[in-house]
Amino acid sequence: MERVNENAGLELLQRANVCLTGFFEQFFDTPSYGSDEELRALVQLHETLESVRAWLDGRLQNATNHDLREALRGYRENLIRLRRQLAIMQEDTLTARSHLDSEREHLASARAWCAASRAIS
Repeated sequence: MERVNENAGLELLQRANVCLTGFFEQFFDTPSYGSDEELRALVQLHETLESVRAWLDGRLQNATNHDLREALRGYRENLIRLRRQLAIMQEDTLTARSHLDSEREHLASARAWCAASRAIS
């Protein structure tokens, strides 16, 4: 029974690592704009992380299977990389929001100026 759990855990970690690697390849070093593609990728990533979380109750961490331990090590490294990538995406999003807020203020000022100009004419 323990071997079945280890095999299932290994397969799960391998799929999770492929998902994380794909996310990094797709979004690494590109500005984050909150596109539908980014949102879908983040939802898939969330679902993957949740599925692995269910296994991280001590069963996988205490495994003696070398391949499983390597997959778990890779998963940990991917989580650290993901934390950095999400921080970058958050900063990009905050920067874009600040820019949009500034543009909104300029538009409101221009609208007020146009209304005042029409009132004078």
